[in-house]
Amino acid sequence: MLGVAEFEEQYFCGPLYLSDEDRTLYQHLGNQPIFTLGTLARALLNPFKARREMKEMGERMKARKIEGNMVGDGQVKGGVLCIAPSGEIKHTFYEDPGKGIPQEAQAAIVEAVRSFQQASPKQLAAN
Repeated sequence: MLGVAEFEEQYFCGPLYLSDEDRTLYQHLGNQPIFTLGTLARALLNPFKARREMKEMGERMKARKIEGNMVGDGQVKGGVLCIAPSGEIKHTFYEDPGKGIPQEAQAAIVEAVRSFQQASPKQLAAN
């Protein structure tokens, strides 16, 4: 769980509850490795572009004071799941490592979160 406390403190706007020992969130996001034959081939075909993208990613991480180590979950593509209190998945964004989240996707994520309706305590107790 190293890093979760920093994430909650610096980037999350409320309590953060994580319990995904079966890694079902990764399954919903495709459970794909970051490095594939396709990504390697693209890097070999255009090494200058690959180098530029890696440099830009490093600069974004440094600006946000994020340390990366390429171990553990850092080897699997992630993304953003917007899950309503009812458990319904309202929006899914699949990560393209190193690219960040495009503005159109950011807008769709914000819209999905805004669509959540506050569940009453009675509804939450039923779930």
